[in-house]
Amino acid sequence: MRGVLAVLLLVPVLPVRAEDRDLKRFYEARCAVCHGADGTGRGPGGIRLGPASFADPKTFGTASDGDLARAIRQGSGAMPAFGFVLDDGEARRMVREVIRPMGPRKHR
Repeated sequence: MRGVLAVLLLVPVLPVRAEDRDLKRFYEARCAVCHGADGTGRGPGGIRLGPASFADPKTFGTASDGDLARAIRQGSGAMPAFGFVLDDGEARRMVREVIRPMGPRKHR
């Protein structure tokens, strides 16, 4: 019984695996305020800061998934870095599953 209790006490402190994190919810909580719920850059904070629109083919039609994941992790312009929260796998998954579907077309 003690072993089971010890395991249950450890569960909340274990890190969330990249494949388990809800990145759409992360986007809604951390990114949509500037990039907008639809990725157009028209979120409440975006009006003042002018973030990139994911629908802009000049930017997102040519950027690789790796470039976008790097921008997420390291920050870009006024956008803060999220590398302390998202690992590379999560950032790349966010690009594929959340950001690319908002864009003008898919690009790898």
